[in-house]
Amino acid sequence: MPRHRTTDPGYTNPHGQTVIRRTGFPSETFPGQTIYHLRCTHCGHDYGANGTDIHARRCPRHQNGAKGEPLRTPPPNLFSTEPV
Repeated sequence: MPRHRTTDPGYTNPHGQTVIRRTGFPSETFPGQTIYHLRCTHCGHDYGANGTDIHARRCPRHQNGAKGEPLRTPPPNLFSTEPV
């Protein structure tokens, strides 16, 4: 079975936190890192986290995890599928 990097979409850590996507926005808590969109498989809570601690993240809503970083919507671009 292939191993996933902790920043790969679909990776789920031992606490049930799954990487949804790379946001492309810079981390506010760890310079040089990118924010990743994570989702708790237990309660569905969505939040952001920098790439360095995905492997150990716990849900901020119910597992007493650290507060997540903000999730922002990227501006529309030429390749957006959203209607303008």
